[in-house]
Amino acid sequence: MTERQRRILHLLVDTYIQTQAPVPSGVLAEQLSLSPATVRYELIELELQGLIGKPHTSAGRVPTRAGFRHYALSKLPPNPLPQATQDKLAQVLEDAGPRREALVVQVASKLSGYPALLRLRPQRAPKLLQVHLSNLTPGKVLAVAVLEGGRVREARIELSFTPTEAQLSEAEQRLFKATQPVTASTPAMMELYESIGRAFAHGSQEEYREGMGLLLSEPEAQNPLFLRQAIAVFETPNDSILTPPGGVNVRVGEEDGLSLVQAGIGVNDQVGELSLLGPVRMRYEKALSVAFTMSQAYMGK
Repeated sequence: MTERQRRILHLLVDTYIQTQAPVPSGVLAEQLSLSPATVRYELIELELQGLIGKPHTSAGRVPTRAGFRHYALSKLPPNPLPQATQDKLAQVLEDAGPRREALVVQVASKLSGYPALLRLRPQRAPKLLQVHLSNLTPGKVLAVAVLEGGRVREARIELSFTPTEAQLSEAEQRLFKATQPVTASTPAMMELYESIGRAFAHGSQEEYREGMGLLLSEPEAQNPLFLRQAIAVFETPNDSILTPPGGVNVRVGEEDGLSLVQAGIGVNDQVGELSLLGPVRMRYEKALSVAFTMSQAYMGK
């Protein structure tokens, strides 16, 4: 891609983000001080590269997913928010106490104008101090565990068999403050121990959400399919690989009609990720600045 093509593409994407309408070649020519013929030629080249499209014969051009991705990646590394804003955020988070995580998503959502999701998980599975087990239905067990730090977690476990009361009692006793991996006397007990371990290793993730209603102001929200997909992505627990602490990631259109801007977090024994969710026609530069700055403030940097 030539420098002139890059300038035309980025102006086209900027304009489309602001107007939500196909961008005429005359607008691009005027703003870039280029001849209309030159712009039309370059637009044809960008179409051949798959970066823009023309929805109607007489209309202007719109970015494709590839065009949005090229534009979004050009905003990396992100510019942090102004220093005065950073200083204020640091003070607010320092004074937040136990509301710190909830405040992070509230502020990130407000500053960006997009829904914010914060996922945190320990770098290692938490130690299980005590567990209470009870049968729910055949093959399903309710496990209520006390983890290190006093946290209480509940999980519903599916098994290939229905444990007896004696088996449940044996598991509770052997798992009580166990300092070494528990060995099983039978394959059935091994399945029970492994299922309990997986349930609480996964369930130790904490999630905080804020601002889903902000998507209603986006033109894309008029499409019920867009809203359903956005709600599913935002509300469904996700144990996927996290962005490395200090890193920033942009996922453009990987979920139908949606993009994610993500910033990695690492604090003490926890790792996590702050995500902003928006349409593919997302204000990437602002979202990247907010996600990056908020993640740095949360880490105390």
